[in-house]
Amino acid sequence: MLDELELMSQEPESAPAEAPEVGEPVEKDQLTLLMERVSDHGEEINEMLDELEAMEYEHENEEVAEVLSQRENHTAESFVHLVKQRFGDSVPDGLLSEEELQIYIRLYDNPLDRLDFDEMAEEEEEPSLLREDGQGGWEEVEVDKEPADETDTVYAYDMDNPPQEPETLAMQRTREVTEQLGGKEALEQFEDEAVPGPTMRADPNTLVGQFGTDPSTIFLPEKTIINPITKILSGYANKHLNEVSNRLFGGPGLPHSTATPRGGSDLPQKPIQLDASQRFMGQMEANTYLAVLYPGIYASTLSVLVETRKRLGDEWIRGLLSQKGGPNVLDASGGGAGILAWKDLARTEWEKMYPSSGGMATPPGKSTVIVGSDTLRVRASQLLENTTFLPRLPDYTNLRQKPTMEDSREAPKRKQFDIIIAPYSIQKWTENHERKRHVENLWSLLNPNGGVLILLEKGRQRGFEAISGAREMLLQRHIASPGSTEFDNFLDDPDQREIIQKEPGMIVAPCTNHSTCPMHNFSGTSHGRREYCSFEQRYVRPFFLQNILKAKHRNHEDVRFSYLSVQRGKDLRQDRGFQQDSTTTEAAFEGFPTPENLRQNNEPSVETLALPRTVFPPLKRDGHVLIDVCTPAGKIERWTVSRAQGQQQYRDARKAKLGDLWALGARFRRVRNLELGGKHFEGKKERLERRAAERQLDGEEDPIEDDDDFEDPDEGYRARDMPQDVQKKKGQRVPTWKKAHHNKKLRQAYNRRDTD
Repeated sequence: MLDELELMSQEPESAPAEAPEVGEPVEKDQLTLLMERVSDHGEEINEMLDELEAMEYEHENEEVAEVLSQRENHTAESFVHLVKQRFGDSVPDGLLSEEELQIYIRLYDNPLDRLDFDEMAEEEEEPSLLREDGQGGWEEVEVDKEPADETDTVYAYDMDNPPQEPETLAMQRTREVTEQLGGKEALEQFEDEAVPGPTMRADPNTLVGQFGTDPSTIFLPEKTIINPITKILSGYANKHLNEVSNRLFGGPGLPHSTATPRGGSDLPQKPIQLDASQRFMGQMEANTYLAVLYPGIYASTLSVLVETRKRLGDEWIRGLLSQKGGPNVLDASGGGAGILAWKDLARTEWEKMYPSSGGMATPPGKSTVIVGSDTLRVRASQLLENTTFLPRLPDYTNLRQKPTMEDSREAPKRKQFDIIIAPYSIQKWTENHERKRHVENLWSLLNPNGGVLILLEKGRQRGFEAISGAREMLLQRHIASPGSTEFDNFLDDPDQREIIQKEPGMIVAPCTNHSTCPMHNFSGTSHGRREYCSFEQRYVRPFFLQNILKAKHRNHEDVRFSYLSVQRGKDLRQDRGFQQDSTTTEAAFEGFPTPENLRQNNEPSVETLALPRTVFPPLKRDGHVLIDVCTPAGKIERWTVSRAQGQQQYRDARKAKLGDLWALGARFRRVRNLELGGKHFEGKKERLERRAAERQLDGEEDPIEDDDDFEDPDEGYRARDMPQDVQKKKGQRVPTWKKAHHNKKLRQAYNRRDTD
């Protein structure tokens, strides 16, 4: 083909030139002649370039071949995310299957047909070095290239799916510092991951117990969340959105939203100031609700829904989608973000059930959202389809259950929902009895034949206490367990004492026990609490949230939350035949390694609801890993997994994360001491008062303070006789250094008096 182009370029030279007209130059410019030749043979040249491009796409696209070789190590959704990261919107033709293409369209819209190789940057030519030749001209100097050092080592870093690249100076410096600071463990981890083979894959029982989504980072869907919210916010200035968000959610970092800033332990733990059920909400408040709260609520809810689906199995979600009319889902406090998370989960399962639909069919079901204000309802309706909006939550706590002496009619019909999602709805109630009544009302709205209730709160001390209080109330009054099948309401209503029979139920997650929570030491606020149960989910911040936070340097966020997922009307302990007690804990400590015949088929061989769950991030040490777990017996223990147990157990232990269920046992165990605070936690004021009382009991005199009532019996000196700048006026705070200076002067005066 190149020869043909060369012949074409030489062919016009032999053609006779036309006679020039008057006033026209005899010789044409060489550039003009070249342009004429190209225009005469333009079509042929374009065809040849297309053939060259096809050959380059077929034989020289090594990057596409490399991505295709990694497909077996990914699920369909994670492979789509990998393709998006590597190729952006220009996806090569034939790289994605039909199922993967539908997932890509749902998440990122339609991709381009193929890569445009003409737009790819060409390699830059190496610059040449010139010098004067002594005769007024220049000559090129040949530069000898230094031979590459064959002893240099290329280090591979285990990110999700990176190509191997040469080690830069920054990477070399990072590696050296890591080794100096004890980076032996990290390098050891890279060595384990660099060794391929079936022995280094995760155990199937480990995989089935993993917490969180796959991939671990959630990408908010553009079609249903990012694009509609961007369109709504397009008419408002980022400056105004930032000001309103800081005013509503606690200033920079928005600590009173769904976010949990690092190092914010000293900040007051307030509930989210905006409530979806509040009756009045302005335009800017509704905008900030969508921009600030929707991403965090969506990510945390989706994480909990995925975990619930893992523990209940395929039969639960497929049974809901297969029933007549589909599932009835209620978003009680998420403003619609919980419904969006459920629809994404249901759509993924629906595509697995009916792959022939091509992802175009919508899963059946009814959606209901509690939204009190019209401004938020109008905006939420642009993100949700076929959704019913209610102004407030129905109250069934005081509704009669059966005919009475005063009213012989049948009990009124109630709405029943198969799934109720209630994120960040408990902590706003300040009184304990109000929280119990709210949770009881949500429980009464559940379908008694397998309905699932999901509660979420912020991953802080007060959020955990709200969730643990709801768990205690449900176990005490409603969910039956072995040895606890009745509830006596004598303490609640002594005048109308009644023995209530509990109903079947099951805590799905995160607890794998139905005993008292080992971190819930008492009802109410625990002062001085440092340890509590919380989990986290990473998601990619949309650009409008980055603009509000003014954090364009960081495009992701780890939302921390405490949660409870409970099912009403079904007890899987009886259906599946397992227990949650000390015997189960002993068996889990021994471990459940997968037999080889099941391992080849990647099939788990353990009941995940009877496994301990990691409640703190695992601690990696040299030769062993420390895992803090909440056992089926209801205790927090520290398990030690050592290298001596086996390569598989040690490798999976180093890969374990917060929230995973652990099935491979341990070598040592001990009960872990927790810092849970208490009701009578001693603050600074209480500590000073206690010390003063102890000194009085011991007969010691209190130190002299600038008190107006102080009077020396010998000299008649009063504290009010002190200088005017030291006297304390009403509503004025005297600095500490002034008090110390005044006390020093008093001591000097006493010493002079004693000397005289």
